Amino acid sequence: MFVVIVDVLVRAQFVNQFREAVIRQGENSLALEPGCLGFDILQDPDNPALFTLVETYEDAPAFYETHRRTPHFQAYATTTAPWVETKNLRPLARIWPSLKK
Repeated sequence: MFVVIVDVLVRAQFVNQFREAVIRQGENSLALEPGCLGFDILQDPDNPALFTLVETYEDAPAFYETHRRTPHFQAYATTTAPWVETKNLRPLARIWPSLKK
């Protein structure tokens, strides 16, 4: 299993627009990508401009070769790029608990 944690700091004037766009992105990823197993969107209660995405995929290719090439991701990335102050992506391998038995 492959997990990506993305920390996104959004420019203050775009927080509401980003929130709507990232929720649509999560919905599309779960509905349209068989390799996307989870898409959690978190927002810091003390700093509403700080979002953390916890995305879970079957494997790394489901993220790098499928997810990032989908039309919905491309539209999201293009739309939100000017709203983002910083973004940090951390790819991780889930070692426990394993969904495969």
